[in-house]
Formats: sequence, structure tokens, C-alpha cells
Amino acid sequence: MRIFSNVTAATIAATLLSVSMLAISPPAHAEVTLKMSSQWNENTVAAEADRWWASEIERRTAGQIKVKIFYAGALAKPNENLALIRSGGVELVNMSASYFGADLPLFTAPNSIPMAMAEVPQASHLMRRLMAEVPALDDEAKRNGVKALFFHNLNPYVLVCKNPVNGLADLKSKKIRTWGSDMPKMVQAAGAVPVTLGLAELYEGLSRNTVDCIPFSVDLMVNYKIFEVAKHVYDVTLWLGPTSGVWINRATWDALPPAQQMIVNAVSEEAALKDRDLTIAAAGAAVEKLKAAGVQFHAFPQADKNAWKAANPDFFAAFVEVQSKAGRGDAAQAMVRIWKEVVSK
Repeated sequence: MRIFSNVTAATIAATLLSVSMLAISPPAHAEVTLKMSSQWNENTVAAEADRWWASEIERRTAGQIKVKIFYAGALAKPNENLALIRSGGVELVNMSASYFGADLPLFTAPNSIPMAMAEVPQASHLMRRLMAEVPALDDEAKRNGVKALFFHNLNPYVLVCKNPVNGLADLKSKKIRTWGSDMPKMVQAAGAVPVTLGLAELYEGLSRNTVDCIPFSVDLMVNYKIFEVAKHVYDVTLWLGPTSGVWINRATWDALPPAQQMIVNAVSEEAALKDRDLTIAAAGAAVEKLKAAGVQFHAFPQADKNAWKAANPDFFAAFVEVQSKAGRGDAAQAMVRIWKEVVSK
């Protein structure tokens, strides 16, 4: 009888312990698959970083959050991604803010102001500081029903042309690909003609003479096979900065439990650094591939580099002026201050 009583007591105690553990353990959350519309081809550095990001989130949430990525405009064109995510058509997008300058004017500036940065790590550091120190950026994202998680990087966008150019004088009347509102002004400062083209239009634009030159990075020349239609690369950096961001629908974000939000934020921080390192590594490998494909690398005259930059308008002053008229002057001034601090180091 004593043995039976001991067993019964032990069973009751174990049962009570199990019930109490159930009461205090966090509830298991339903598995969810988030769809992402990406503007990039799947062979790019950005796509590689996104795949790592998605796999890490799935691993660290024990499979509770999965991400399915659709590449190269399979779900939407690059300039349609904001409308797509705002509508709830997808939960995530990889999109460049400069496609949506009217909706995301603060985010657009680092993605479009030319000749204002020298190294890839500066671009990565800039966006992390801006997102941490300028609350107006998150306010802007919130007004659009999204949240920025992290930003990708690009190698310097140098001058890539179909035919040789010997300097600034040879660019007069040449048609050069641009985007946003600042890049066209830089092209006009060189006496050239700005032509707006999207990523998917570059190869055809060069092959059909819609443009004579494009600003592009050496690794993207390989990814998009631009070397087949343009064989001349010049060492003048026309643009360098953060590129597309990974954004999440705000309602989707708000619905995630705090523990999952913490995981996504942590992985996003790591993904930004991983993307930076992958981007830098991709440049060296790309140069060798391009040389093997017959691409010629040329020096652009230093005097012409200086003259071109001097001919540009003051993009920072113009940015602050426009944003001040819209009631965002303090945020714009803070962004420019941080930007100048980053590039001065």
C-alpha cells in the first residue's frame, strides 16, 4: 500500500508539474510563409544575401517563419513593388527607394545622390546610422505601410560605354542611363543626355542604341551580361551608395510576436554586413571575368573627373531645400550631417 501511495503521489506531482509548465510556457506560434518580390536577378550578390537571410530566419525561428523569394520582377516590376506590398499582395519586397521618390523622399536620397561616396563600407555604415539616428525615416516608412529591415550594397557604379570615350568632351550629347531626379542632373552637367531605364532594360537599351553608356558596377556587368554589348569601362565613379532594401509590410511586422521580431532584426543586422562583404569580394572576381570576355578598362582623366564633379549642382543643399519646404528640413539636415561624417572618416 505504501508503494502504491508513493507511486500515486509521484504521478500526481508529475501531472501538476506538467500542467504548471504548460501554463507558463510561451504558446507555439503557427508557421507562416512570407512572400518576397525582389527586383534582382537570382545570381546577384543581393539575392545571395537574401537567401542567407531567409534561411537564417527559418532556422532561428525553428521553422515558424519561412520566406519564399520571387526574383527579377516575377511578381511585379521594380516600380510596382511599393504598391504591391502596401496592398498586402506580398509581405516582403526587395526594392530601391529611388523608384518611389514622391513616397519615400528621405530614403531616396542615399539611393540617388551621385558622386557623394567613395567606398562600399561607407554606404553600409551610412544606412545603419541613418536608420538608428533619424526617426523620420521610420516615420516615412510607416506612412507607406512598410518597415525597412536592412539595405543592400553595390560596388561603385562606373562609366560603362559601348564605344571608347577619351574624356568629358566625348560625353557631349551621349545618351546615358539614369534614375531618380539627381542622376539626370549629373549627366546633364557633363553635357550628356539622361535616359531613364530600369535594370531589366539595360541590355536591350545598349544593344539598340537607346543609350550609349550606363553607370554600372563590374559585378552587375557579369550578372546582367552587359559585357556582351558594352566593352569599355572607365574608372570614374558616377554613383556609390546603398541600394535596395528589404522591407516588410507594417501590419505583418506588427503581427509578429516580439521574440520573432527580435530574431528578424538580429538576422537583418547580420545580413547587411554579410551583403557588404559579399559585394566587395564580387568586384575582384568580376574584373577577371570581364577581362577574359574582352572588356577594356580605361583611366578617365583626373582633370575631367574634377571638372565633372565641380559642374554638378550642390545635391545636398538641394535635398535640404526641397525637404524643408515639405516640413522635413530637420531630418534632411541630420541626414546630410551624418553622411558627411561617414565619408570624412
